[in-house]
Amino acid sequence: MMFKVFIPQKNLTLFVEPNANLMDLLIENQIPVASSCLGEGVCSKCAVDMTPRLNPSELEVKTLTRNKRPEDQRLCCQVFITEDIEVKTGYW
Repeated sequence: MMFKVFIPQKNLTLFVEPNANLMDLLIENQIPVASSCLGEGVCSKCAVDMTPRLNPSELEVKTLTRNKRPEDQRLCCQVFITEDIEVKTGYW
């Protein structure tokens, strides 16, 4: 079974195996991802808007709060894809 990751800003749909990491998927497809922590989940630069949001980890919630990011965002480095999603961000 493959899941779809739709990126409307690029009019692009990617297909991925279950539990694939969103940041890895984007980088593998040459889509820029802001990050200074290299996917450790502490900088929040890779924050994206995602539908559905799925369940964030405790680390994500703390990082988003500490860095004053909207609580409805997700850190793409911490997202493991378990269903079809749509992803947007302000830097694309």
